[in-house]
Amino acid sequence: PPPHLAPDCAEAGVLGVLPGIIGTIQAVEAIKLLLGIGTPLIGTLLQVDALHWNFLQVAISKDPHCRLCGENPSILELINYDEWCNHPVGAAEKEEPDEITVAELAKQLKDSEQVQLVDVREPFERVIASIGGVLVPLAQLPSRTQEFDPSREIVVYCHTGRRSARAVALLRQQGFSKAKNLVGGIEAWSLQVDRSVPRY
Repeated sequence: PPPHLAPDCAEAGVLGVLPGIIGTIQAVEAIKLLLGIGTPLIGTLLQVDALHWNFLQVAISKDPHCRLCGENPSILELINYDEWCNHPVGAAEKEEPDEITVAELAKQLKDSEQVQLVDVREPFERVIASIGGVLVPLAQLPSRTQEFDPSREIVVYCHTGRRSARAVALLRQQGFSKAKNLVGGIEAWSLQVDRSVPRY
């Protein structure tokens, strides 16, 4: 999927025990290599089925034409991971960030300024906590941009500000030059503006 639709582990969630198990296996492999003991899993793919605790080892031979590790590699340097993932932090290094703080938004709302407030979280999150605005889950945003007025300021928020940063990048690509990301999301709003808004 396009980067703005691919959530990271912090947003989508992760079953922490699984990377913990794989990480422990990797640590054991490192110890085996350092001490020169046992049979390391070099050239082997280890498949772990946590539902039934089945382990399968698959031998993998090296591809002589591999662009990374083959006889004539063409990939000779690391990629810029943030840029490759279209991460908003990487983008912010190149241009002025299109953001608004919770304090600034609170003042605008208090002064009755006309702001289009857009919540790009999921419906179940909206039930837990909300600061108003129209609910447009991030996955639906590309097909619903016609609902917004490009001449007015749009403030987009989510839980912590990561999804909304991607949403703002998408909106700006569509010509919504006044779209802004709420820094820290509804979490920051609860901590700094209105503690009655539940945290989750």
